[in-house]
Amino acid sequence: MPDQNIEVLKKETYMKMLENSIGSTMFNSVFVRYKDSGMTKDILNNGEFSCAFFVSSILAIQNLIDRPHTTVATVRSKLIEAGWKKVTVPAEAGDVIVWDKQIQTGTENEHIGIASSESEAISTSFRERKVARHHITFGNDPSGKSMRKITGIFRWGTSM
Repeated sequence: MPDQNIEVLKKETYMKMLENSIGSTMFNSVFVRYKDSGMTKDILNNGEFSCAFFVSSILAIQNLIDRPHTTVATVRSKLIEAGWKKVTVPAEAGDVIVWDKQIQTGTENEHIGIASSESEAISTSFRERKVARHHITFGNDPSGKSMRKITGIFRWGTSM
């Protein structure tokens, strides 16, 4: 029987879980078997393509999305389905951030992470192949332009 004297602080737990994930490689792999060939493959390529799986796993643990997913497009649609709202204001801690497509390691991909503040985010690094904290736009180029453009900010529709 649940203790009626305890209230779980969902946002605080969510943010601490995010913070504690920095440096982790536990989201680096999802293995599949192709039914036609029987071949098995790590579709996240040992962390190269793990951002969507990382974000959706954290959200699924907190019951803020249905389950973990492996593509940014699917996570985006599942966020909306689960009641997350797309906002245009500056990001707040806990918001899910989607960045524009960029060519990295030979393929063009969107990227997804979670804001830890107005100026920082936590996502997976395809170079380091682990969860990392970084500037919310990955810094600025010499002309002052953001290194990576934010294309979507999603906020939980109700208080966590």
